[in-house]
Amino acid sequence: MDQSSLLSAFDRSTAQLKAESSTSVEELVINRLNKTQRHRLLHGFPLAASMSLLTNELRESAEAGHPNFQHAYLPHRGLLVGVLPHDFCNPKIAGCGFCTFPHEDFSSRKATVVVESVQQEITSRLSQSSALDRRPVKALYFGGATANLTPADAFRKLCRQLNERLDLRQAEVTLEGVPAHFIKRRPLLLDILQEELQARHFRISMGVQSFSRSWQIKMGRAGFGDSELFGQVVEMAHSRNITVSGDLLFNLPGQSLSEMLADLAIGSQMGFDQLCLYHLVLFRGLGTVWSRDAELVSSLPDNDAAVTNWQALRDAMLQQDFYQSTLTNFERSAVGNDSRRYIYELCSFEPGSHDMLGFGPSAISYSLRADGHTALKSMNPESSSEYMQALKTSLPFWSRYFDFDLESFRLLYVTRQLSKLSIQRDAYRALLGTNVLSDFADEWKALSGQKLIEIDDACIRLTARGMFFSDTVASVLSHRHHAARLGRSTSTRKFLEGNQSGHM
Repeated sequence: MDQSSLLSAFDRSTAQLKAESSTSVEELVINRLNKTQRHRLLHGFPLAASMSLLTNELRESAEAGHPNFQHAYLPHRGLLVGVLPHDFCNPKIAGCGFCTFPHEDFSSRKATVVVESVQQEITSRLSQSSALDRRPVKALYFGGATANLTPADAFRKLCRQLNERLDLRQAEVTLEGVPAHFIKRRPLLLDILQEELQARHFRISMGVQSFSRSWQIKMGRAGFGDSELFGQVVEMAHSRNITVSGDLLFNLPGQSLSEMLADLAIGSQMGFDQLCLYHLVLFRGLGTVWSRDAELVSSLPDNDAAVTNWQALRDAMLQQDFYQSTLTNFERSAVGNDSRRYIYELCSFEPGSHDMLGFGPSAISYSLRADGHTALKSMNPESSSEYMQALKTSLPFWSRYFDFDLESFRLLYVTRQLSKLSIQRDAYRALLGTNVLSDFADEWKALSGQKLIEIDDACIRLTARGMFFSDTVASVLSHRHHAARLGRSTSTRKFLEGNQSGHM
């Protein structure tokens, strides 16, 4: 983002904060309900754009070992590892028009260079902390852009390094990617995965989006595979005792509810172990190809219709022997009752007991400090060029960070728990020492009034309607924290005016 766009975005954000600072919580809820919904809460609090940039002055403090810039990774806590081998996608595919994730055009040579840089980051960061040497890992996730597009030789070296430096024997390992690459690219990365990693269980996650051939063509995903190929991937994975997850989009422009329900039925019949349902994020100005098409944007259902569709899809999944494990994820009951249950995401929603170690472009790391209620979250540079340039500097490699105090850690905890559908009141009190009802009393009252949450003696849970409006719930809970940013807006703008490399 160029400097003028950066300042413009900052000013819009500040103006919105000022407008909302004088709004009652009840009015704020209604205002947010009328906005575009994202329905996923993937990253938790705060979003990347709200994380601070690591300036040269702050980097000096970090290099000097200031504790605010050091990840703790305490040995008694669970550890998750996320690896983004590269940030490339396949340029032979004319799309995907709906995609909101940053990515670059693929070449085998460039991808190999980035994977080698990821290996360099792994070596450097693990060498800096004895607590991470051969550390047991609960779950390892290869994801971001098209992870199964990684060149085979580079992927083998990466897997071998991870297996040597970390203890993966009890880990769940996931490889994410597009369906066709799981069976058409040779040698198979699944062969490499199972040959090089000593892991408890393997799973794959693939972006199906829709089983409808007409929708695949509209999305620019005709080359990613059709229903016959998707079935072949499921069959091949199951023959190796690998579980399979598929992502499906719903509320596409002009898509009927019967089309949405047909996708669920096909996925169930095909044998997917997990189906993830994602409401399409699309609005004018988003920056995606589809968002620049006025006809597509005008064909979207309004929020009332969209939430009705969500509730019908959720009911259909629960009737097909699936159970809902998170806001978006549905697993077969048979899988959920054994050791093959998907745990990476579930554990990532537990910031009180699990840390995250992220490697690669735009990777996120997180660790709780010894006091039990402050933490550090960091994010690597987004593009491959920025990422590789950062690796030439001394530690830390990341470009954005957030230093959690007690108040902001409470927000992190409740928003992460909402991704698991409910906040257990006793667990909150045991971790944070206060009453979750009292800490957000006005917010819970307003959210309950709109039938977004339910409260009983044990927990605060999202209603089915509240699940769809989950980002509204999270933003209302965090409004006081965002309002506090107004006091820092002047100095922040001066910093942005002088920082030509800043981006949001």
